[in-house]
Formats: sequence, structure tokens, C-alpha cells
Amino acid sequence: MRSEAVRNASPDKKLKFAFAGAFLMLLAAGATRVFAANESRVTLTIHAAGGAVIRTEASQPRAQIEQQLRWQERMKKQSEGEDEGEEPATPLAPETSSKAFTDEEVAKKLREMVEERHEQGYQGGEMKLESIDVKSNEVRTTTTQSFIGLEDLLKQPYAIWGQTAMGFESVRFEKDPEGRLRVTLRPYSGKVRWVKSAKQMWKAQKMNVEIRFVFPGKVVTSSWPGAEGNATWITIDAKKEETLDAAARLLDAPSVITAELGGLKLDAPLDSKDLMRQFSRRNTGEPEMPVTDAGPGFAAEPLSVTVTTRHWFPDGQKLLKNAESAFGYEQTGAVVQAKLFAPKGRTLQSVTGVRVLMAVDDKGRPIASGTNDENSVATVSYSGGSGRDAASQQIQLRLPLPAADAQSVEQLDAEAIAVTTGTWKTMTLPDLSEKSTNEVDLASVLPGAKLRITKFTSKNRQTTIQAQIKGPAAIRQIDVQLSTGGARNSNSWMNERSFKTKGAESTRTFTLQAHSYGDDGEAIQSAPSLVVRYPEDQKRERVKFTLKALDLL
Repeated sequence: MRSEAVRNASPDKKLKFAFAGAFLMLLAAGATRVFAANESRVTLTIHAAGGAVIRTEASQPRAQIEQQLRWQERMKKQSEGEDEGEEPATPLAPETSSKAFTDEEVAKKLREMVEERHEQGYQGGEMKLESIDVKSNEVRTTTTQSFIGLEDLLKQPYAIWGQTAMGFESVRFEKDPEGRLRVTLRPYSGKVRWVKSAKQMWKAQKMNVEIRFVFPGKVVTSSWPGAEGNATWITIDAKKEETLDAAARLLDAPSVITAELGGLKLDAPLDSKDLMRQFSRRNTGEPEMPVTDAGPGFAAEPLSVTVTTRHWFPDGQKLLKNAESAFGYEQTGAVVQAKLFAPKGRTLQSVTGVRVLMAVDDKGRPIASGTNDENSVATVSYSGGSGRDAASQQIQLRLPLPAADAQSVEQLDAEAIAVTTGTWKTMTLPDLSEKSTNEVDLASVLPGAKLRITKFTSKNRQTTIQAQIKGPAAIRQIDVQLSTGGARNSNSWMNERSFKTKGAESTRTFTLQAHSYGDDGEAIQSAPSLVVRYPEDQKRERVKFTLKALDLL
């Protein structure tokens, strides 16, 4: 999941996520430019009733718009071809001689792309492409995203920063001691190198961006350079060094804005970091249940240790100073790849919150103590659809660079949050064919859930099913597998296309594929069946484990 990847990335990589997010958001919003539009004005307006609207006005060279539209079309064709079991398309190459689109084609394709990406759930809130103005050398767009409340906005803050090539670890709304609204924007830790990188990237992209916050009440104080009435703003202009310095300061230390409430009700503090974690957990279908200390049966074993160091040759650092500032290098340190096993008879559905508690080298020297969970990651997968129950999952544990003379990580203590299940509610849809497109009620496994097969193909001994499941958010936990000849295929796999929630209904779109071979290698002729199941007897536990004698050489 993208929200998990960003949360678990290192600080310098988070900046790259922010810029990549800018590309995706502007791509979806119609202002499709790599990293950011040539010009963009992003205004976040917070209403007294609690709702919020992001309005983006952006301009981009037409040639880049057309190139990105072709890229999007080729990616879509490649994806559809792979879904049909065809050979993967030739790796994408830059378009060099394609015929130019007409003005009408640009507008039509751009609007279709925005609608498709919004339908697939890439953006939060209600997205509207208000206008497209196609000129001979540029394309100007205006888009809006509406959120029903501050919580919905803060669950997905990249809706703001993704369109500005900036990013913050958290945005916090609360009341100050005087009863006014206080907004605190906290930058990511480990910031020194990537603050420099930000300035270089802003210059390289020739950015001209204004970010404006408009509150229900008058702005009282603001760390941002501009403030008047109910608004405060900052401008990033690649041609003006002072604006780059001002923007970089926002990434260097917390910035605070205070404003009169203006009728806004705020019963409790709202923090984007906490809300994103809650949203991510619900979006994967992880059950809302308390975390308990793990019982017996969990085990962990190391798989590998990778140590990354950096050596500068004479004058090398000087020569590559600009390159490092602009693009950064792989973070130094040690990465321990390990496998976490569930107790016997239980399926390991998800692993989150991986955290190093303590690590020492072979000379008893501490390598890490209480490492933040953002430095370690887990292979998070809910409803694997892999055709077999997952008894284990791989995790990564990140450590600072050990001392040069260290021979091993003598002991590493860590913890993780594991969700497991012991039993399943199961139903089978037998004898599928091209005519199997009727909606099926899945109430026997999950009340309120319904499945509809949108496409079925079976050729070259491979079966491909495209389907949708609608129902409560917990549909993300439903496991779907193909069964041929009475046995689940061990080589079947699922490709999650999208997951979107609107109101109380969620929609999950996926493609399921399987090769129809028996144990003897011969093709299985019988019609496939679909096995649908939902987990029971779930537990959400904090697992503590120890790895020892991890060789560093």
C-alpha cells in the first residue's frame, strides 16, 4: 500500500515520495507535469462547518501533456494485455514521432484519465475537473477536491502536498490556550540533506507555486511569509532565491499558524500522522480490535543482512556535491531481512508496526536503541489470494551503520503487530465460464458483501477473472482463490486493481489468474471454481522476538 510505503520510508526517500506524489496527483488532476506544473496555485479553504476544499489552478506545456497522455495509454494497454495472459509488452520508451493530438483529443483524453484515476480511488474526497483550456503551447486546468470534514482531509494530506512538491510528517489541528485554532506543520526528521535536495529540485523543475490556506476566522500569527485577513500563504518561485529559502525553512523546523475559530468546532486535536495510520489500517481491512500481548507459537528467523557504507575517493565528494544534493544516495546502515512465523494452524494476514527495540554488536556496543518504526518495514498483505495460507511473512529491520570493526549483530530485539486468523467462513462458486457474470450475494461469508465477475477468459491453459466486490470496508479481508480440478491452484495470484470507499460502501476491484496444471504437469480440463472466504477467530497481537549472531561479513 502507498500510504504504508511513505510512512515507512527514510526521510530522504520521503521527499522523493512527495515529488512522485506530485506527479500522480497532478496527473490525476489534469495538470499533468513531472513533479509539478510550471505554474500552480493551490488553495485549501476550511469552512466553519468543518468541510474543506482544495482548489488547484495549474499550467503545463502542451508537449509534456501529450507525452504523458501517450505514456498513460501505453501503460493501460500493457496492463490489460498482462491481465489477459499475453506476453508482457515491450518496455516503455519515450515517444519520439507520434502524431500530435488535436485540442479536442487532448481535452477528452485528459478528462477521461482524471475520471478513471478518481474512480480507481487514487484520490481522496470528491474530485472535479472544473475546466480544461487547451492552447497551442500550454494546457491550463482547474480542479477541486472536496472533503466532508477535517478528519477526512487529514487522513490523506498528500491531497495537498502531492500537488505542491512539499511534504510534512504531520499536520496537527488543535485549540491553543486562548481558544484559537492552532495548526502545526511538523517536517520529517533527518532533514538536513533532503532540505538541500528540495531547493535543487525546485530549481531544476523551474517551479512557480503558491500554497494558500484560508480559515473560517482571521489569521492571528503565521510562520508562513504571507498573511492577510483569513489567509496565509507561501510562494515557491525558482527564480527568486528568497522564496526557496523561505520554503526550505518550513522543511527545517515546525511551522505554526494560529487563527480565530470563526465558528469552527474542534472538540479534540486532529493529527494527520495518527489519522493516516488509522485510515491505512481500515483501508487494508485490518480489524478494529485491541492489541494484546502475543501468546506462544510465534517465531522469527533471519534471512540476510545487508550493510551499506559510503567511501569517498579523493575529490569525489566535491565533484558529486551537486548530484548528491539533487538526487541523494542510498541511506547508509544495516538492513536485516527476516521472516516472522505465525503459530501452527494460524494464517498470518498482516504485519505492521515493525520496530527495533535494541541491537548490540559482538563487542557489546549498542547499534540501536528504540529505533523509530518508520525505519523498519513489513511486507503488508491482507487477503493474499495466493492460493495457499500464509504461515509467514518477510520483514525488514533497519539499523544505523555498525562500527567498522564489528563482526556481527550479536543480538537484535524487535517487535511487530501481527494479525492472524485460525478459521474461515467459506463458500464456493462452481463451474465458472464466460457466462458467469451474475451478481453473487456473499452474505454467508460477510453480510452486505456482493461479488460480480466482470470478465472471464480461459485460454492457453490460463484462467483470468476480473471482478468487483462491494460492501462494507471489511471486504478487503475477503480472500478469493481459483480452484481447478477440486484443488486450489498453488500458482494462482491476485492483482488488486483498486479499493475505494464512498460513504458506507466500499468497492474492491481485482484480477485473479491461475495456470490450470495438475500434479503431473498436464492441463486440467474441468471448469474452475471460485473459493471465497472470510477470516474468523482473529487476533491482533504485539509480537516480541530476538535474532542472534547476525554475521556482518
